[in-house]
Amino acid sequence: MPKDDCKYWEKCYQKNAAHLEKYNHPTKKVHEEKEELKRKIPSVETKQQPREDEIKDKPHTGTPTTAGNSSSDERREIDTTDLRAEALGNIAGKNYMEILAKRIKFSVQAEYDELLRSNEFIRHKFLVEMPLDFYAFWKFACSLKSGGTGEEVLQYFEKQFQLQLVGAFEFLAGRFHKAPIREPGDYLRHWRFFYDPPEFQTIFVRRDTGIHYGYWRDSPQEHDSLLLARNDAAKGCKFEFIAGNTFDAFLHYLEKDFTNTPFTGALVASTRKALQNFISANEIKLETLEPLRKRRSAKVVAKTLHEAGIVVPYDGKTEVGYRPLIISDAELKKILNFFEKAGASDDGGDNEDIKAAVIEKLQPVATAANIAMDECDFGTALELGIDLFCSGRRELHSLVQSLLVPAYSLLCRPQFIAISKAHIELRSKSHKLSIFEINQNKVGQ
Repeated sequence: MPKDDCKYWEKCYQKNAAHLEKYNHPTKKVHEEKEELKRKIPSVETKQQPREDEIKDKPHTGTPTTAGNSSSDERREIDTTDLRAEALGNIAGKNYMEILAKRIKFSVQAEYDELLRSNEFIRHKFLVEMPLDFYAFWKFACSLKSGGTGEEVLQYFEKQFQLQLVGAFEFLAGRFHKAPIREPGDYLRHWRFFYDPPEFQTIFVRRDTGIHYGYWRDSPQEHDSLLLARNDAAKGCKFEFIAGNTFDAFLHYLEKDFTNTPFTGALVASTRKALQNFISANEIKLETLEPLRKRRSAKVVAKTLHEAGIVVPYDGKTEVGYRPLIISDAELKKILNFFEKAGASDDGGDNEDIKAAVIEKLQPVATAANIAMDECDFGTALELGIDLFCSGRRELHSLVQSLLVPAYSLLCRPQFIAISKAHIELRSKSHKLSIFEINQNKVGQ
């Protein structure tokens, strides 16, 4: 039998079993909604019971009522009680789920709003921390558009230099403050181009192209003295180290990638001068390219197909930490080139037999890398995983993950696991990779 609602609702102090067995304790709002439902649902007994004059006029059917059967009125009353109880129970359950969903949504929004109040948002959503030169460059950018809002600063750079300041710069500009909450993977894919490994984080993009600049971290914990690298996703997976700080990266862009004309010459000259004055006035100490590159080169254990190399802990005396793949880079490239014979694009016309043969040739290489990983040479699996990722072949994504996930885990780089998984889940060749874009192209498009 359905329980009645306690008149004290959820504020009832009685906790004994007999009371709880006899009464429900809904919230006041749920109780009021149930009472409203009672008023709105017409009494089935009243609706279905015939009037006395209808009984008199209705012909007698002669069907006897036996003692062993319930009367129609009794059955009707039982059915009505069950119907109303079920309806009220469904309403109560539905309201409870709605209330719970609203509370969860409120909690998530409150956490999001709290993150927006500090730079903790960057670490929480992008899983890395930004170096000091990054924040210093943002101040310089704002000085070029004195008195302008963060959004106006972004628009100024895009209009004057065809350069988009993206990623963490957009947080400083306030774009995320006005945006709806997205899934965690969306933030990790934000401006992540097709060939970007987890070690790379984009901050500059030449508008409507695959040319982009960003910080390179061999470990997600690194946030000081970072190298900046450049890649053109339209041309392939090769990365080039071009600067030791954001200011020099911007100057490199103006010299190498910005299309300078007689009309923009004065603007570029005045901007260069403003940049040097800003650095001098604020006594900003900047790392330069060559010392950083030399220090890192000494720790690189393998070149990899993206040519930036990988860095892992390596003991030169015991030779523990890395061992070479069982095939050379040239042999690996030769195997991967067989994919081209199976079709240069993923348009459904590929030769599946050739694909299967390529994967079969790669399997012993992957097995050897896993054995090396079991023997603490974690860099081997990382190298092969990155190389296969650089091939750009989605047929190899599962093999890539089977190598990168344990390698990053054993190297204590879990942030890179999350980044690689999110990227492979929706790896796009598009140049429109902003989280603020409504439509993103799917893998291979």
